[in-house]
This record gives sequence, C-alpha cells and structure tokens, in this order.
Amino acid sequence: MSASNRKSRWARLALFSASLLGGLSSRATAQPRAEGPLILRLPASARLLGMANAGLVANDADAILYNPGMLSAARGLAVSMQRYGRFGTAGSLATVTTAGVLQVGVGAQFVDYRAGSARYDEAVRRGATHLSDGGSVDASSSAFTLGIGRTIKGLRLGASVKYAEDRLGLVSDGTVAFDVGLTMPFGPGALGLVAQNLGAGPRLGGVRGPLPTRVGVGFGGGTVPIGEHLDIGAQMALTLEGDWFVRPAGGVEVGYVPIEGVAIILRNGLRLPREPDESLITAGLGVTIDRMSIDYAMEPMRGGRPVSHRVGLRIK
Repeated sequence: MSASNRKSRWARLALFSASLLGGLSSRATAQPRAEGPLILRLPASARLLGMANAGLVANDADAILYNPGMLSAARGLAVSMQRYGRFGTAGSLATVTTAGVLQVGVGAQFVDYRAGSARYDEAVRRGATHLSDGGSVDASSSAFTLGIGRTIKGLRLGASVKYAEDRLGLVSDGTVAFDVGLTMPFGPGALGLVAQNLGAGPRLGGVRGPLPTRVGVGFGGGTVPIGEHLDIGAQMALTLEGDWFVRPAGGVEVGYVPIEGVAIILRNGLRLPREPDESLITAGLGVTIDRMSIDYAMEPMRGGRPVSHRVGLRIK
C-alpha cells in the first residue's frame, strides 16, 4: 500500500471515529437517561470543581469519591458545601487514614432539593443543573463510601463500596455500588484509571434508575514551580458515561507563593457539557496556609439559572 493510500485510510478512519463519538454524544444528550442516585452525578470537591471536576488523580482526602486508586497517596480531611440557587444544597465529607499497610478512606455525600415531579424517572432526569429550579416535591439523595488502597510494585490500587439512596416525597430506595481504580507514575505526573458506580440502580415508584456508571482515564500532578513565586498544576480526565457519552474535562491551577507555606491559587476548567444547560467553564480560587486550604468554586448555569457556588476546607 502506498504512503498516500495509507494516509487516506487513516484519515477516513479518524473521520469515522469522530463521527461515531459525536453521534453517541449527541444521542446521549438528546435522550437523557433517568440515572440515580442523583448524588453520584454531582461534584464532590470545591477544589476540583474549579478545574471542571476532573479529579481522577487528585491526592486530597476526597480522592475516595473520584478514584479509590489514589487512596495510597491521599491523606487528611476534606469537606465542602454547594448551593444551587435557593432550593438546592449539596455537601461532602471525606477523610483518609493509615491502617497498617492499607490506606482507608471514608466519605459521605448528600443533596437536598425540591423536585418538579413525583415520578422518579422525570425527577432524576432533570439532573444537577436543574436543582435551582425548585418544585413541589421534597427530595434528597445521599451516599456513604468506604474504600481501601495499597501500593504494590509501584501501582496504587484501590477499591470502594458505597451505599447510595434517593428519596422522592414519601418513597425512597437505596443500592450498593462499587468503584475500582489504579494510578501509576507517568512522566511528570500520574496516570489514573477508574470504573465507578458498578451495580444496579434504585427503584422508586416502579421505575428503576440505572446507576451513573462511568469509566475514565486521567492525568495530572501536583504543582510545580514556574518562577520565583509562581506554581502551576493541572488535572485532565476523559470519561465514557453509561449512556455512551464521551466527556473530556480538564483544568489548571496557578498559585502565587508570597512566602513559604502560603499560596493564593487561581483555578479554571473546561469540560464538554452533558446537559443543555450545564456550563462549559468553571472557575475557582483558594488560599493555602501550611496544611490547611480554603477553596471556592463557581459553576455557571445556562438557561438563566443562577450561578452555583461551592466552598470547601482541606486539611492535610
């Protein structure tokens, strides 16, 4: 085969692949599934939300909520809260500690909101970007996670089990789900792989909402100096959602270090929106003093909805 024919063949293959992925993504957006529990679809970290929620290789305590493969490198405590207008409030708490040769992580997440419908498939199909709309039905979603991690021959391995529940009006149902992940050193950072939310979804009112299953690959690392008083870091992720939606996301954080042990950090992220009113960009800032960090993130919403704000505290 000639060089020109080979180039033409690869070009056709690339065009076909791009068309296929685009078609799958468009179909997933046009026909959204009623995935639940809803809490498993929401951000779980103020720091990571500022970088488009790309956190598959983050080493904060809330790594347990993104990739248990990072538990071997994680430590400390992380807590954050998020407001969706006047009607929705979400939060998360995570901590990681050492138990012999294992790293053990515990996490909890919740969201309280008002659903616009008592039908489960209609309520959870609306997703996180509609939490500020309000409605006539009291609703909530929560998850509790326990995970372990260990490093074996340079590979950080981890697994977690979670109990997640949706409540809609007077009915509720929960389910057990599993995450597995690994990370490894790769160039100047780390490469991470994860499969999340494996299992069967809850059933409310005779309607089953499949779990928001996803598999993903991520790359990132800690901040590195780029000047006398400047540091830079990045997080990137590519996930395949359970409805075949391919979702790239990534962000950067730039820190100004006026004195040793103190940093002022600006963050920005870009992602492919999964829902029509989900934002393309996110942003945030943080202040770190020694082992304590205070973080803020903003998530603009389309369709005239108010900006969502998240604040968090991390201690290492």
